[in-house]
Amino acid sequence: MAKHREERVNSEIKRALSEIFLLDLSLQKDNIITVFKVKTTKDLNEAKIYVSILKNREETLRKLEEATPYIRHLLGQKIKLKRIPKLEFILVDDFQFIV
Repeated sequence: MAKHREERVNSEIKRALSEIFLLDLSLQKDNIITVFKVKTTKDLNEAKIYVSILKNREETLRKLEEATPYIRHLLGQKIKLKRIPKLEFILVDDFQFIV
């Protein structure tokens, strides 16, 4: 049962972050940020966010990391959790997720 809850939370965080990147952050004006996967710890204190970035990958990743407190704030407004996990953004290539 806990595994199912973890999967639902991961899915909800992924959906909410995709929406935040698309609508609420100015990082995507001429760039595309795609959330491929979200993996939270069992206690939901931390989440690894696997993202792909089209242009200026390292610079955009740095900006994401700087904006993490604001992103967590927006995430807290979009999903109902007692505690919003700490976010760690991990840059991946698109081809890593093609099976």
